[in-house]
Amino acid sequence: MFRYWKFLLLIILSAAVLTGCGKSLKEEAAAGIDQAKSAFELNDKQTNIEVEGVQLYKPAGFTVEEEADAQNIVLNKGSDTFILFINPNEGKESRLFYDLLKDKSSDKIVSEKVFSNEGVFGFAAVVKKDGDKAELIASVGGVKMTTITKKKNIAKYMAWMMETVRSIEQEA
Repeated sequence: MFRYWKFLLLIILSAAVLTGCGKSLKEEAAAGIDQAKSAFELNDKQTNIEVEGVQLYKPAGFTVEEEADAQNIVLNKGSDTFILFINPNEGKESRLFYDLLKDKSSDKIVSEKVFSNEGVFGFAAVVKKDGDKAELIASVGGVKMTTITKKKNIAKYMAWMMETVRSIEQEA
């Protein structure tokens, strides 16, 4: 009986140690930024939905809130909410959202990277929030998507967020 409890205690301690050995926020952010960069460069997602006259790519499993308009589209997946901002006065080379991010001195930017390809400007950023949460930002020109999520979701969310903002047609 004593060996059984010893074995059980060893299993519990091992699980606790392995749980604590997860990636840091900085490592998760770097992986997410790499995913966003790849999605920006590929630019291979075709639009599959229209919301208030805006054609965009929406991954399977996501829903669009009914209160959406042409400048603010809210997408949900489970308990996570994603807000898509579209500024029709800004073109695909616009740096407006990036400049606004850099001007906010109160934000704790964990990682960021800018991308440029054939006159299209984009960026991805991860901003630290309370606890193990982070704000994810993916932007191309006058289109920006943002969410607040747990650090374990950074890489998978950044990829499709960039795919979505990159899928929206903008004026030059």
